[in-house]
Amino acid sequence: MDKVNPENGIAWTQQPSKSAAIKKTWNSFVESSTLHGMRYVFTSPTTFRRILWAFFLLSGMGYFSFHSSKLLEKYFSYPIATKVTLVHEKEPDFPSVTICNFNMFRKSLVNAYNYEQVLRYTTRDQFGKFAGIEINDSNIDWSVYEGVNMSLVYHLGGHQMQDMLKGCSWSGEKCSYKNFTPVLTSMGLCHTFNSGKSGQDILRVKDAGAKFGLSLMLSIEQSEYFGLMTLLAGIKVLIHHHETPPMVAQLGFSVAPGTSTFAAVRKEEVHNLKSPYESNCTDSDVNNLRDYTKYTTSACMLKCHTRHVVKQCGCRDIKMTAIDDAKVCDVHKTSTCVFRKWKTFIGPLTKGFSGVNASDIPHLIENYSDDYSKAYRENLLELNIYFQELNVYFIEQQPAYDFESLLGEIGGQLGLCIGASLLTVLEFCDVTFSIAKIRLGGEG
Repeated sequence: MDKVNPENGIAWTQQPSKSAAIKKTWNSFVESSTLHGMRYVFTSPTTFRRILWAFFLLSGMGYFSFHSSKLLEKYFSYPIATKVTLVHEKEPDFPSVTICNFNMFRKSLVNAYNYEQVLRYTTRDQFGKFAGIEINDSNIDWSVYEGVNMSLVYHLGGHQMQDMLKGCSWSGEKCSYKNFTPVLTSMGLCHTFNSGKSGQDILRVKDAGAKFGLSLMLSIEQSEYFGLMTLLAGIKVLIHHHETPPMVAQLGFSVAPGTSTFAAVRKEEVHNLKSPYESNCTDSDVNNLRDYTKYTTSACMLKCHTRHVVKQCGCRDIKMTAIDDAKVCDVHKTSTCVFRKWKTFIGPLTKGFSGVNASDIPHLIENYSDDYSKAYRENLLELNIYFQELNVYFIEQQPAYDFESLLGEIGGQLGLCIGASLLTVLEFCDVTFSIAKIRLGGEG
């Protein structure tokens, strides 16, 4: 407002007070704000109407806050949706098949090399509760067994594939024990068909059906069973990816002598979500699994098992993968430490373990047996493994409620409840900045 001094005729401008400037800025904001109903709270001519619109506005904001908290709770629960896609694969890879005899050591080799006492001591914690073995460690002269090569004991004492295999056919063509690779597992010496090791190419399936799969005639050599080792007769079979270490004892299925077993499989490829989702899948620890080319659940469990035994016993069992500079346990350590620590670790860890990982895996969908005649029941068994279909099931986990969904729903509730948008929020930021500037002495 311009005023003139009557004495000298000089005009000057009178600046409005800060409170008046703030009020002017606020009123201008209220009248032009895109927040529906706000103008009626401050500019309605009657008090009743102002109170009524204030109630409407606060109710809308309250409902918006309540519903938004539910949406945030839903988002941070990280729900998962599963997408299954069926794709036909012309020639899928045939899985690896690892076969273990329930009997870990052959009687003839045990007697020939005088390993009976060694095996009594080294396996009593594993089998003693069944065989009734009670041995006092203080009465054992461990120095007698210092020179025993445990690797030799397992490799020579275990059942050999050239002796067990009585017939072999792959996709209608003859195969032999040379198509099997020996491997040490917690069940002792086992044999893997189609391992992909030692320069072997991974076999591919030409068509579905038993004719294009693996057919084996095996003898379990029950006359060679060393009575203290097991109360079971037969073999245990694990069908697995060739890059997955065989956890036969935990994940395999049993086949009894005198039966003909048909196992139809299908191929699945599972992709799980990483943390923070519940599946908590990871592929970042490959460097910690240097002995394996791919990160898998089985590889991780076996590596953790080995580290646990090395930490507790100061050495590793011969059947475990090499880790750092850990030496192989001698008979004394194997007997007094390894098996005991193995039981305390692997039992709780494998409880409820499904073995699913982010690699393509075979899924056993059919397993049935027919009895042979009585003459074959003690030793011979037939095993047929094949693809029932050449379709690959891609099972992919996806976020069921992602950040974009959260923003969309919150935006919808914001518009529905109080008629606001992101620009309304920016309007509030702008008026707040203008009022603060006036208070600090600047211009609005």
